[in-house]
Amino acid sequence: MPSIHKFLAIETSTSPGSVAVGSLPSLHAGEPESDRFGNLLMQESQLPEEGGQGRHLMSTLGALIESAGWPLDEVDLVIVATGPGPFTGLRVGVTTAKALAWTNDCSLVGVSTASCLASQAVAECGSCDQVEVIFDAGRGELYATTASRPADSLIWKISEGTLQKPEEWHKTLAPGSLVTGPGLAMQHDSIHKINDSPGTLKVPPAEAWHPHTRTLSCLGLEKFENGLTTSPAELTPAYLRASYAEDRSRM
Repeated sequence: MPSIHKFLAIETSTSPGSVAVGSLPSLHAGEPESDRFGNLLMQESQLPEEGGQGRHLMSTLGALIESAGWPLDEVDLVIVATGPGPFTGLRVGVTTAKALAWTNDCSLVGVSTASCLASQAVAECGSCDQVEVIFDAGRGELYATTASRPADSLIWKISEGTLQKPEEWHKTLAPGSLVTGPGLAMQHDSIHKINDSPGTLKVPPAEAWHPHTRTLSCLGLEKFENGLTTSPAELTPAYLRASYAEDRSRM
């Protein structure tokens, strides 16, 4: 496994999305490996609210790299959120990450958005080996998945997601479940019950319902250190649902 020093991270699985560039500090003698990712030298930037992610992603990333003071061709690791997320934004981010990894001939790591959200929920609410993660899939539906992590692992295992009505999904929750994700912002009675009933279920603060590029970067670096890289040709995003064009083709 090659060593890495400079990395970039792309998160377009949620709107408006964000990017980060950073460098991995060298370990000092006697410093625990676990402290290494806690001291990342990073710069982060949110994509503009207006306009499409495709229009702003590279210009925002380019400005961030210029601000960091090193050229794009020095990047030796690209980290990207792979969803679940909406079709267009997620496709833009993943395609850009693959192109950058190909161009630089560098390592590529895909990180599930649900993993980021689960890590943030645990950081806010305390250790938990299972987190329920929900996304607003549109059309009055949720995309629901479960993130689970063995005690001896840093890597979350993400279950296959399903589209469900909020009220039906709500009935499946066990008392004390930890719930997070952008779906918690949905305007629906079942979602309001979760947010308005502290003690029944555990819910992190609203700022943790969307993935942060620092979380994405740390998880990506952990995967890299464990040899879990992906070739650009094999990296695939996880969409919340098929595109409208695909849906129409099945009719």
